[in-house]
Amino acid sequence: MTSLLIGQSNAESQVDSSSVKSPGKALLYSIIPGGGQLYTRHPIKAVLFAGSFIYYGYGLNVAQQDYNTDESNLAFHRKRNDKIWMMSLIWTLNLIDAYVDAQLWDFESYDIEGAELPEQVEIIKPKKVGPIDGTE
Repeated sequence: MTSLLIGQSNAESQVDSSSVKSPGKALLYSIIPGGGQLYTRHPIKAVLFAGSFIYYGYGLNVAQQDYNTDESNLAFHRKRNDKIWMMSLIWTLNLIDAYVDAQLWDFESYDIEGAELPEQVEIIKPKKVGPIDGTE
């Protein structure tokens, strides 16, 4: 009776608990870039997030060393800050992506009640036309 009150059928409430993705766990694993993507089983995204974070982390290290050699040079200061901003952006997008993927883990499995699948539509084919000048 309670399943009818909250709008779920009994068939929908029986989900394989091993495949359920928790958004909280996804966020927790995303503290390390790519961890949340591995949790939600998106390894290509994990490699992209982790790789880009490491790339900009290495760039930050080089930029910081350059900045330490000449702290009055504004170009070194800006380059270092740009690397920090990029790392922050990648980390934030990593968190958002993992959270959204965990929220939508079963999105494709929902069926809309009352919606019928379209029947196969016959494709209209063009007329067969002979040569333009009337010869074959």
